[in-house]
Amino acid sequence: MNRRDYLKYTTTLFGYTVAGSTLVSLVESCKSSSANTSTFFTSSEFDLLHEIAGTILPESDTPGALSMNVPQFIEMLCTEVFAKEDGNRIKKGLIDFELECKKKYNKAFSDLTTKEKEAHLVILDKESAQFPISMWGINLEPKPKPITFYRRLKSLVLQGYFTSEKIGKEILVYKPVPGQYIGCVDYKGERLFGE
Repeated sequence: MNRRDYLKYTTTLFGYTVAGSTLVSLVESCKSSSANTSTFFTSSEFDLLHEIAGTILPESDTPGALSMNVPQFIEMLCTEVFAKEDGNRIKKGLIDFELECKKKYNKAFSDLTTKEKEAHLVILDKESAQFPISMWGINLEPKPKPITFYRRLKSLVLQGYFTSEKIGKEILVYKPVPGQYIGCVDYKGERLFGE
C-alpha cells in the first residue's frame, strides 16, 4: 500500500469514527431531552412542571404543551437564559405550588383528577393579577399588583408553546416577513386558529 492510499484509508476511518460518535451523541441527547429528566429541577419538580404544562395546554386535535417539549424549554430558560436567582425562584414556586395544593386538597397536584387540576388552575388564574401595561420595559401603571408564580409560569408555558416552529408553521397563520407581493387578489379572510 502506498502512502497516499494509506492516508486516504486512515482519514476515511477517522471520519467514520467521528461521525459515528457524533450521531450516537445526537440520538442520545434527543432521547434524554424528551424524557422526564432534568439537570436543573429535581425529578419531583420536573414532574410537577409536566403536570402543570400538560393541564394548561392539553393534547387535543392540536399538539399539547408536552408534545412541544415546553417543560424542556422552561428548563433551558432557567439554565441558559435567566439569572440564577430567577431560575431558583421558579424552583421555589413549584415547591410552594405543591405545598399549597396538598394543603387545599390533601393530595399532590398529580394525584388530582383532570377536572380538579383544571378547576385549581382556573382559580389560580382568576386570583392572579395580569401583567401590567408597559411600553419599552417601563410600567405604565403607577402601582401594579405583584405578579404571582402561577401567572409567570403560565406565560412561560404559552411562550414555549406558541414560539415553537411546528405550532408557528402548522397551526398558526405563518406569513414570513416581508413575504411575497401579489397585487389585486380577492380577500377571502384569515385562517383561524386550528383550521
